[in-house]
Amino acid sequence: MSLALNPLFLPPALDDFVFDPALVPEARRQFVPRYGDPGWSVLALTQNPSATNDIIYWRWFPEVFREPFRFASWSLINHPLPDENVARHGAAMRSKLSAGRILKTVNQWSQFAEWLHERGITRLSQVVTEDLADFALQLDKKRGLARNTAVGYLVGLSRLHYYGRYLPPDDRLVEPPWVSEGMDDYLPAASPVGENITEPISPATMGPLLVWALRFVEEYADDILTAYEEHCRLVAVADALDVPLTPGCGDGLVSFLEQLEAEGKPVPVTAWNPKKPLAAAGIFLAARTGTPPKKVHATMRRPRWKAYTRDHHGPCLLEAPVTAQLGGEPWHEPFEFYSITTLVKHLVTACFIVLGYLTGMRTGEVLGLENGCCPDPEGEKEAARRHLIYGRVFKVARDEDGNHDSAGIVREAPWVAVPQAVATVRVLERLSGDGLLFAAEVHDPRLPERRTGRSLAIATMSNRIESFIEWANAHAEARGRQVEAIPRDSHGRVGTGRFRRTLAWHIARRPGGLVALAVQYGHMRTLISEGYGSRSRGGIHDLLDFETARNVAEHLSEVHEAIQDGEGVSGPAAKRLINAAAQEHHRFGGIIASVRQARSLLADPTLNVFENKEAFLFCNYDRAKALCHPGRGGKNDVPSLDRCKVNCANIARTDSHARQLREAADGLGRQAASRLVPEPLADRLQGRAQVLTELADQHDNDRVVAGTEVTEA
Repeated sequence: MSLALNPLFLPPALDDFVFDPALVPEARRQFVPRYGDPGWSVLALTQNPSATNDIIYWRWFPEVFREPFRFASWSLINHPLPDENVARHGAAMRSKLSAGRILKTVNQWSQFAEWLHERGITRLSQVVTEDLADFALQLDKKRGLARNTAVGYLVGLSRLHYYGRYLPPDDRLVEPPWVSEGMDDYLPAASPVGENITEPISPATMGPLLVWALRFVEEYADDILTAYEEHCRLVAVADALDVPLTPGCGDGLVSFLEQLEAEGKPVPVTAWNPKKPLAAAGIFLAARTGTPPKKVHATMRRPRWKAYTRDHHGPCLLEAPVTAQLGGEPWHEPFEFYSITTLVKHLVTACFIVLGYLTGMRTGEVLGLENGCCPDPEGEKEAARRHLIYGRVFKVARDEDGNHDSAGIVREAPWVAVPQAVATVRVLERLSGDGLLFAAEVHDPRLPERRTGRSLAIATMSNRIESFIEWANAHAEARGRQVEAIPRDSHGRVGTGRFRRTLAWHIARRPGGLVALAVQYGHMRTLISEGYGSRSRGGIHDLLDFETARNVAEHLSEVHEAIQDGEGVSGPAAKRLINAAAQEHHRFGGIIASVRQARSLLADPTLNVFENKEAFLFCNYDRAKALCHPGRGGKNDVPSLDRCKVNCANIARTDSHARQLREAADGLGRQAASRLVPEPLADRLQGRAQVLTELADQHDNDRVVAGTEVTEA
């Protein structure tokens, strides 16, 4: 229905579809709502596989405003805004909204309608500009909303005003004052804190969590998948036996039970609900004995077998072997028919954790990965070691008109996959068939006909991560390995979105260093940081900038304080380190509170100072002098700290580094003197200890303090 065909501004009929089902993928047409429905699902408006079935409920609105806003919401969905309206608001306004933004906008309208109702206003045409100014004021003063959240409310009301052209005169909203005057005077003050307030997962939590996830992927997956294949085979056999009963169809089961009785062995029962009376394992017994499930249940209700089962019962053990080990023993008891599906869920969760942490993908991007996304590379053997993951991005996906593209777009720069990530994809491909790696109809088969083309929901995956942690902790305790338990994170649930933030945190603080899977993190930063840099400002590049700058500022501030306390500095870049520490302390005081400050610090080449804890030094990076990059005239804006050279002109050391050198040398010396170390290894350890001691002696001989003239290399 268009405005030209609707001169009387009449809403659609109650049984009309809210939008054309023909424009919706076939798998989601069942979700297209009718105009008169009490709730409108927005799932059919998006092709994002991880989108949830969110619903607009009209009970949100006071009754007097329910129908006007229903019509306004129908217009919002079906009519893009003209360019002249969009242009007045810049990037904050789009001609069409995504499904999630439609839901949020209508929800904001409902809160505005409730506010009007409390003030005795019953028609949108009764609202005056002063009312709108008061509403904007209470967003800050009474509700304390953040500035960005308040912007969403004001833009939503501007959009409601523009859609007045499709509505009857009584349901049209006056032009908000911020349309002509600008929003600044109607918004809360900007927050001084950094843009990204998501807390990284603490290393104490992330380390054990990643260890358990990798165990599942690399060690336990074959056992679990083999057992699950047997489970699925037995289910298929039982399903094929679900036929009308015939004489003698239960003879196989009776013979099986009689043999168990003669040998005093237990009858397999379901153990998934211990609070209920024992139940016969219908599917399991049907498949094992060739008996129709209906006949199994009838036979097991006979007094003889009911009594024997009560006194002799046990689990439904699968024949799949347990081959992987934990601490020299089988990692799990023999697999049980009804509980193997829980282990499969934990395996899928472990796969999500590994991919979310080792790639830096957003949650929706991980859930949107498809079978075949990580092909084995072709070409030279060296090149074949580098796998790429091809996936879609959703957050920054735009169509030719600049509106959100819910289907996502293929990422221009594929993700570089470390071996653990490749192994994870291969595990998921064994489970997922030809579609999504995290397909809902495979991994959460409730109402599978309604879940085609959809992935597991983000909330579902978040809950499964908590269940995975609980399982790992219980398993560790049962095996006497409490030291390997996953402690609770101080900032609450792990969730799904914090892996991306945590990756940036670790990359920034230990480039090429010793976080879990140290080599992979150094490899990852080298290969994909430039790809991140070409993405939008809101991506992981901003996280890397912020965390890198904060780390640099913290270190330089600590160096400045140490120098003021009389600590010495040595090395060809000693003067540069002293000056950089003083300059940073004067400009930032060791605190980086915003991305803008981070960019300012990183843009100053004199402050590009990175600590290499493994080499016990500071790199005062000047790429023209750097020996870690053979082509020093290239585009490397950061050092490769895993390739530090002892004769590099960018090196500076402090007294703290000298102490650490001696401590490390002493530790190596003790190892070399131990009889547990083979002689060739002891010689190497002793040689390394001597090198570290010589570096510490060289620092003591060359050290200078603040105020001393230093000759720059």
